[in-house]
Amino acid sequence: MPMKDLSPETAQSLLQGCPTALLLVDNNNRVHGFNSAFAALLGEMTVTLETASPADDLLAPLLGTGTLIHWTMPDGDERWLAVEVFAIDSLPGVNARFYQDVTEKLRLKKERDDLQKALKKQALHDERLPSLLSRFGLQVSLEPLVAASRRYNSPLSLVTISIDGTPDKDKALTKISYLLKDQTRWADLVGCNANHDFILILQESTQDSALQLVDKLLTRITHMNESAGSNIRACFGITQCQRNDDAESMLERAESALYEARQNDSGTAIAV
Repeated sequence: MPMKDLSPETAQSLLQGCPTALLLVDNNNRVHGFNSAFAALLGEMTVTLETASPADDLLAPLLGTGTLIHWTMPDGDERWLAVEVFAIDSLPGVNARFYQDVTEKLRLKKERDDLQKALKKQALHDERLPSLLSRFGLQVSLEPLVAASRRYNSPLSLVTISIDGTPDKDKALTKISYLLKDQTRWADLVGCNANHDFILILQESTQDSALQLVDKLLTRITHMNESAGSNIRACFGITQCQRNDDAESMLERAESALYEARQNDSGTAIAV
């Protein structure tokens, strides 16, 4: 049977049994009716709804123009309601407002997004440059190396590198990642942080050895620019493992040295 042939009694019965909350209001925000689902949504507040004035605080949050309402109930419970509004042809000036409680849906979405962010932070390899370790992967790998360096008094250094001066950053990052892999030893580790600053873990390497590597990398980058007609510029930060270091303190110090090199436009900064 077409919907237009429904009797008023049948239509009213369907609306009352509809699981979506329905509120009828006019252009002056006066209530003309609501169904059982809307009454259930308001709970005890429903008893005051029929006498509420257009400016009443009870109705005001529910009558905005947005499609998503953040509604704090008198008991402090917070709800998120998706809203759809339809004009009623047979009742000029009256609108039907349908409300769907999406609080749980949004909560689950936030939990999912938070979990994805947490998993991304704990990924061992970089998403953009999967051949390189992520900062988390570097931290996990660096922790036992720091412990061994402190225990056996063996040298351990970090080099941080940022690049700029090129419009095609992705291509430049890939080129430099290949260069770093080629110029480091098998025992060294190459990765990057969330800003895609490169980080080198140089085992059995002193600060002076790290500086020698930086000089070699600068020479290679210069040759790369000359042969490819590019203008890649690099800044470097260097630090060596200290007595009270852990992986995070070393990484933070190396990244601070890189920041200093960029700020002072000095090319290379050493954190001691």
